[in-house]
Amino acid sequence: MSDKLSSSSMITAPKKARVNIEAPGELPKKYGDTRVVLLPRDPYWAFTYWDISPDTKSEIKKQWGADAFSRTTIRIYDVTDIKFDGANAHKYFDISVSEAADSWYLNVPEANRNWCVDLGIVLKDGRFIMIARSNMVVMPRHGVSQLTDTQWAIMQKEFDRLLSLSGVDKIGKSSFDVARLMKERWEEIVSISSAQMPTSRSSSSLQKRAPKTEKQFWLKADTELIVYGATESDAALTIGNDAVPLKPDGSFSIRMALPDGEKKIPIKAVSKDATMTKRITFKVGRETK
Repeated sequence: MSDKLSSSSMITAPKKARVNIEAPGELPKKYGDTRVVLLPRDPYWAFTYWDISPDTKSEIKKQWGADAFSRTTIRIYDVTDIKFDGANAHKYFDISVSEAADSWYLNVPEANRNWCVDLGIVLKDGRFIMIARSNMVVMPRHGVSQLTDTQWAIMQKEFDRLLSLSGVDKIGKSSFDVARLMKERWEEIVSISSAQMPTSRSSSSLQKRAPKTEKQFWLKADTELIVYGATESDAALTIGNDAVPLKPDGSFSIRMALPDGEKKIPIKAVSKDATMTKRITFKVGRETK
């Protein structure tokens, strides 16, 4: 039978097409690619997430042992003003992460620097084996702008809107309360700036000589402490005498005051069957002059 219509063929009206609309599904959590991505959050915090393909995992375990991923490590490089080749970083530091983790917030030690990370494992002999390298990020600048012209000032309502758009109010649980800390500090800065900002005056008032006032100079500063880390997700963790809940990947974080003097912070993790215990104690000192 020919699949072409003859000149005498009758063309009937097309039937109404049936459209099947499927409910949108959730985006997959993993895509099966081996990669690590680094994103800036603020001058001192960055966020990294990664994925390791099944083939890569299999090859690493075959070559370095079935427990290789128990020593998963993020290596953070300072690559400011250089073309990074893997060996010429200004400096680097390591963070050990849970085998089950696929993302981490990174606290960088210096502001106004550029960073990139390697995801890898540390062998028992101390060698670092890279699995994937991230992009390089330029962190947001830290510090007060030297431009003091009042035309750059913004109203509190506008500031709140910009802060909300930045997403800072949505990261509190995962960023160790950095979001709340940022918001509180910025609100203090804005309130002080608003109080010191000169108000507009009419032309007639400009003709009047303002009374001479004593010039004031001030400085306000404070500091707090954020303790974070990770252990087995089913372990029992205490910091001091307080039990600390663990996230599903075994990570934890708390924010605490840091008064003047010496402060000891004992951290203890106990395995689920109570047969193993690990302890770490920080000794932190503060002196205000």
